[in-house]
Amino acid sequence: MSVEEISDKKAWDTFVDAAPSGLLFHRWDFLKVTGRWTGYTALPYGIYRGEELIAACPLFHKRICGLSIVLSPPPLQAVVPYLGVVMGRDYNAAKQSRRESMLQVVAEGLRDISDDLTPDYFSMNLVPGFCDIRRFSRDGYRVGINYTYAIDLTPPLEVLRENLNKKLRANIRKFEKDGYFMEQGDDLGPFYEAVSRRFSSPDMNVPLITRQYFEEIFGAYPDHVHVYYLYDRSGEIKGVGTTQEYKRYILWVGGPKIDGTPANEYFQWLQLMDAKEKG
Repeated sequence: MSVEEISDKKAWDTFVDAAPSGLLFHRWDFLKVTGRWTGYTALPYGIYRGEELIAACPLFHKRICGLSIVLSPPPLQAVVPYLGVVMGRDYNAAKQSRRESMLQVVAEGLRDISDDLTPDYFSMNLVPGFCDIRRFSRDGYRVGINYTYAIDLTPPLEVLRENLNKKLRANIRKFEKDGYFMEQGDDLGPFYEAVSRRFSSPDMNVPLITRQYFEEIFGAYPDHVHVYYLYDRSGEIKGVGTTQEYKRYILWVGGPKIDGTPANEYFQWLQLMDAKEKG
């Protein structure tokens, strides 16, 4: 087992692209932009068994008041919800014994990284579906469970709609009847204004990262990151949201109510339809 900080952008992105659990959050430019705007140093570690790269582990390091802080992801409110270890493309198809052996190598690699960085605080939010955390628990990590929603888009759209509860179907019909519609936008201004207003409201009061951060992410991944707006019949914006469309369709930052309009569920239904259409 060996650990090294990877300096080859192409090699890193090739690994993430091939890994079933690799997300856009893990790609090189996303990490570097995130590090630059948060003040953390992005450290793209690779964990090897012999010559084989079996896992990528992006970490963010910063010294605060003399303390060594290592995070994955860094503290970005509602912007990077999970990151952590990415297992290679052969991991999911491997037998259980081989998967456990690979995870043992990853655990040993993280020990080596910890010995190198000597963190006073080390935290990782792993990607959805990373369920075998026994090695981390045995190494003394405090383990918490988070939940997210994943929808299988294989069934016909009619079946997906019928699977929604009755109240939600009625809500969708209402906004359809009222003429609400969704369009992809090319201006981040209305999105950022709405989201920052929501984050600064008294019940949240959480600072949102600068608009330039989003502009750099959109500039780096124009084929994979999009902003959508929900309009009423008169053309007034009633909803804002962003997506990541890379391997899977992720509803990213967005969701604040505009002028009290409770249209988020309909907005998400339109995004689901968009994801279904795009395959």
